[in-house]
Amino acid sequence: MAPAAPARLRSPFSRRHLLTTGVLGLAAAAALGTVAPASAAVLDSGDLDTGESAQWTEEFLTRPETREGFVADAMDDWQLANAKFIIAVVKGHELGEEVAVIALITAIVEAWLYNYEPAVDADSGGLFQQRPSMGWGSYDEVRNKKLALDAFLGLGEHSQAPGLLQVAPDVASWEPGAAAQSVQASAHPERYAEQVGAAREIWDRFAADVEPFTA
Repeated sequence: MAPAAPARLRSPFSRRHLLTTGVLGLAAAAALGTVAPASAAVLDSGDLDTGESAQWTEEFLTRPETREGFVADAMDDWQLANAKFIIAVVKGHELGEEVAVIALITAIVEAWLYNYEPAVDADSGGLFQQRPSMGWGSYDEVRNKKLALDAFLGLGEHSQAPGLLQVAPDVASWEPGAAAQSVQASAHPERYAEQVGAAREIWDRFAADVEPFTA
């Protein structure tokens, strides 16, 4: 999954796909307007406190891909937990706001801050829609939040794909959307930067109260 020569500090980029299978919780879906019902499972592995796995299955509603912004005030419990988890792990690696923003915009774009159990795009899964066939780890590893985030950051020993700190070691000098694209090699690179405002709002709200997670 080696990306083409990445660009720095250019005009905003954004996401690969904002959930072609747009899976939302029932309450959020009803509020946003939805179409055909579908069923999906969301896997939440790597709990902040215990590291234990838990799985929930719920009926979801599917909507077409949209370009609307992610609204921090509309996050459900799963999205909130995943946002805080990303911040906690980034802090645990002694990385700062810019890296957290890059990870958050990627998880928003790729999975709307849900940790997907079913394959959404080919064999992709998890918060970052990583593909086992592209070297990101096994089926279970790309769906484990800690392992998936470490792989995205370039700190996961289980992953053979280049992560953020490998493709952008000078990440502080990169525009966040371009940095995300350097890892994800998206067909829609312009979409990541659309979520930078939401990611910074999430960081500003929660970072001070989230303890580093190092397990």
